[in-house]
Amino acid sequence: MNLSKLFAAASALLLGALMIITFMQVSLPVADPDATNNTQIGQALFGTAQDPGFSPLMIMIAIMLLVALLGAVFLAKEDKEGEQ
Repeated sequence: MNLSKLFAAASALLLGALMIITFMQVSLPVADPDATNNTQIGQALFGTAQDPGFSPLMIMIAIMLLVALLGAVFLAKEDKEGEQ
Protein backbone atom coordinates (compact mmCIF):
# COMPACT_ATOMS: atom_id res chain seq x y z
CA MET A 1 0.00 0.00 0.00
CA ASN A 2 1.52 3.31 -0.97
CA LEU A 3 1.68 6.40 1.18
CA SER A 4 -1.02 8.38 -0.68
CA LYS A 5 -3.65 5.66 -0.17
CA LEU A 6 -2.74 5.42 3.50
CA PHE A 7 -3.02 9.18 3.86
CA ALA A 8 -6.41 9.20 2.07
CA ALA A 9 -7.76 6.45 4.34
CA ALA A 10 -6.52 8.19 7.48
CA SER A 11 -8.05 11.48 6.32
CA ALA A 12 -11.39 9.81 5.65
CA LEU A 13 -11.40 8.16 9.07
CA LEU A 14 -10.46 11.43 10.78
CA LEU A 15 -13.19 13.33 8.92
CA GLY A 16 -15.77 10.65 9.79
CA ALA A 17 -14.80 10.72 13.47
CA LEU A 18 -14.95 14.53 13.48
CA MET A 19 -18.43 14.48 11.94
CA ILE A 20 -19.70 11.91 14.44
CA ILE A 21 -18.29 13.88 17.39
CA THR A 22 -19.81 17.09 16.05
CA PHE A 23 -23.25 15.53 15.58
CA MET A 24 -23.15 14.10 19.10
CA GLN A 25 -22.28 17.52 20.61
CA VAL A 26 -25.12 19.43 18.92
CA SER A 27 -28.31 19.69 20.89
CA LEU A 28 -31.31 19.87 18.60
CA PRO A 29 -34.28 22.00 19.64
CA VAL A 30 -37.45 20.27 20.74
CA ALA A 31 -40.36 20.73 18.36
CA ASP A 32 -43.07 23.05 19.59
CA PRO A 33 -46.15 22.52 17.42
CA ASP A 34 -48.37 25.54 17.14
CA ALA A 35 -51.62 26.43 15.44
CA THR A 36 -50.07 27.37 12.07
CA ASN A 37 -52.17 26.11 9.18
CA ASN A 38 -51.48 25.67 5.49
CA THR A 39 -53.12 28.97 4.56
CA GLN A 40 -50.76 30.94 6.79
CA ILE A 41 -47.74 29.10 5.41
CA GLY A 42 -48.89 29.74 1.84
CA GLN A 43 -49.40 33.44 2.54
CA ALA A 44 -45.95 33.68 4.14
CA LEU A 45 -44.24 31.98 1.18
CA PHE A 46 -46.20 33.32 -1.77
CA GLY A 47 -47.75 36.45 -0.29
CA THR A 48 -51.08 38.17 -0.72
CA ALA A 49 -52.23 41.10 -2.83
CA GLN A 50 -50.90 43.57 -0.26
CA ASP A 51 -47.71 41.74 0.78
CA PRO A 52 -45.63 39.85 -1.80
CA GLY A 53 -44.07 37.58 0.83
CA PHE A 54 -41.08 35.56 -0.36
CA SER A 55 -42.28 35.11 -3.95
CA PRO A 56 -39.79 37.60 -5.52
CA LEU A 57 -36.96 35.86 -3.69
CA MET A 58 -38.17 32.43 -4.78
CA ILE A 59 -38.42 33.60 -8.41
CA MET A 60 -34.86 34.98 -8.29
CA ILE A 61 -33.55 31.72 -6.82
CA ALA A 62 -35.38 29.72 -9.48
CA ILE A 63 -33.87 31.84 -12.26
CA MET A 64 -30.38 31.50 -10.76
CA LEU A 65 -30.77 27.72 -10.54
CA LEU A 66 -31.96 27.59 -14.16
CA VAL A 67 -28.96 29.62 -15.32
CA ALA A 68 -26.61 27.39 -13.30
CA LEU A 69 -28.17 24.27 -14.84
CA LEU A 70 -27.86 25.65 -18.37
CA GLY A 71 -24.26 26.68 -17.67
CA ALA A 72 -23.41 23.21 -16.39
CA VAL A 73 -24.93 21.61 -19.50
CA PHE A 74 -23.00 24.02 -21.73
CA LEU A 75 -19.72 23.30 -19.93
CA ALA A 76 -20.28 19.55 -19.98
CA LYS A 77 -21.00 19.49 -23.69
CA GLU A 78 -17.99 18.34 -25.70
CA ASP A 79 -17.52 19.40 -29.29
CA LYS A 80 -15.69 16.96 -31.52
CA GLU A 81 -13.08 18.45 -33.81
CA GLY A 82 -14.39 19.16 -37.28
CA GLU A 83 -18.05 19.15 -36.16
CA GLN A 84 -20.19 22.10 -35.29
